[in-house]
Amino acid sequence: MFARVRNFFYNHRRKFLFGGVFVGTLYILARYARSKLREWQEKEVNELLERSRRRQHFESTERTCDQTVLMLSGNLRTAITKCLDCEKIVNDLRVGVPNKVSAWNTLNVLAISRTATIIYSYTMLVITLRIQLNVLGGCMFKDYKIPDTSPQSAEKVTDSIKEKYLSLCGYLISDGVQNLALVIQEKVKEIISSYSLQDQLHLRDVQNIYWAITSTISITERHDPVKNFSSYIFAPDYVSSNQKEKPLAKLLEQTLDLLESQEVQDLMQTNLRSGFALLIDRISEYFNQNAKIDDPSISADTFVNLNSVTMPMAKIIPILNGQVPENPTCGDLPSDWLQRLLLSEELKALGANIYEAFSY
Repeated sequence: MFARVRNFFYNHRRKFLFGGVFVGTLYILARYARSKLREWQEKEVNELLERSRRRQHFESTERTCDQTVLMLSGNLRTAITKCLDCEKIVNDLRVGVPNKVSAWNTLNVLAISRTATIIYSYTMLVITLRIQLNVLGGCMFKDYKIPDTSPQSAEKVTDSIKEKYLSLCGYLISDGVQNLALVIQEKVKEIISSYSLQDQLHLRDVQNIYWAITSTISITERHDPVKNFSSYIFAPDYVSSNQKEKPLAKLLEQTLDLLESQEVQDLMQTNLRSGFALLIDRISEYFNQNAKIDDPSISADTFVNLNSVTMPMAKIIPILNGQVPENPTCGDLPSDWLQRLLLSEELKALGANIYEAFSY
């Protein structure tokens, strides 16, 4: 019997040999596959956790950005109302001044300049903070993954650097917005010098005044906030004076590149057009009301052709001045425009793209 078994194995030795090799190979491949599957699963879980952490950190950065905008916008508004002081002229007109026509013309310049400066400066503030906080947020998330013992840890963004970097908007709120207001005021004087208080204006005439302001500002590239954005954000020699701190210098140079990029310039232009369109829409309500007051036969539900409605310049001035009241009110132009900027999908996309680029 043993001889038969021995002969059986001897006669089929090749089959057993190849079978053993085949089974062994299958076993090794199965273990290798399980190992790779486990590695893949761990990698997927780690990537999922990192994406979740990155998303949560980005959302936190966005909330911080909105809160910072809301906090600084009040200071910016105060700086604008002080620089373009309409209240003093209004008080002079109330008590009586020798040359009322001159006072009204001055108020006209200030009221138009104030509304335009609000639209320009709020747009600049929101874009700047979207860029800054997402650059900083992305760098912080990237630094989080660098061990303290790594040579790269020396390039991490410290609290001192964060403070200096975020202080950029302080220049915009102080000197930057004053320079902007002076540029706008100068252009407004040139544009409305041909108008008198008795002139009857259509809504499109008011619109043309604001489009003329943006056009004349864009021609002078040295003062144009779109093409020369950084000059209103950075104090003179601010970048060059901070070259010793390499992490800060790197942040400033990257921010400067973003502010001067074509994408940001295009976004600035798009949002400025939206801001002035919002202003004209708000003014159109007064033209609509004026038409119904002048013609009592027009019912409240009747459509009014605003292209045919006119108002004297003297009547439009208080409307323009009321868009940016001395004391903030719910639904005034600054709060309305700021809310639209914060909800802008284009600006949110800009922040998301910047965060994504700097967090890897």
